[in-house]
Amino acid sequence: MIAVFEEWVRRDVGETFVNMFDVALANWAGEMPGLCLFAPTCGMTLAMEHNGDMYSCDHFVSPDHFLGNITEVPMIEMVTSAKQQKFGQDKLDLLPRYCRECRFRFACHGGCPKDRFIKTPQGEGGLNYLCKGYKAFFKHVDRPMRLMTALLRENRAPAQIMQVYRDSRL
Repeated sequence: MIAVFEEWVRRDVGETFVNMFDVALANWAGEMPGLCLFAPTCGMTLAMEHNGDMYSCDHFVSPDHFLGNITEVPMIEMVTSAKQQKFGQDKLDLLPRYCRECRFRFACHGGCPKDRFIKTPQGEGGLNYLCKGYKAFFKHVDRPMRLMTALLRENRAPAQIMQVYRDSRL
């Protein structure tokens, strides 16, 4: 991902859109990301099966996450149900201390709960198995994301970072 980012930030910003990079930039800019993966909470991307059964998420199509059937329960009731709200809030509430104290929490928010199945270095459960890779990626993109955020705040295009890279030989 770092190699792809390096290619993108030098040649393709504003031309090629990569979800991971767009979501990262949104988080650096303090905006809501376009993917639930790196949002503080989840629960707004429900899954509906062919028979109308609704589940909390496409990664959690299981009896524990069954919300109802669209032919029997209005969708708005399932989306706003206490069960679904708790599902979404649990993403934040169940973060291990290791995540809560991470300098990149604002960018990651622990990632997808489906991937939180390893232990932290302190032995607490609930760490995302992609954590090490996410940290490496976020550390690598920190400076360019801050630069693009500054460009946005100046009402300039983030693509101008490519000129910064050319001029500074980064």
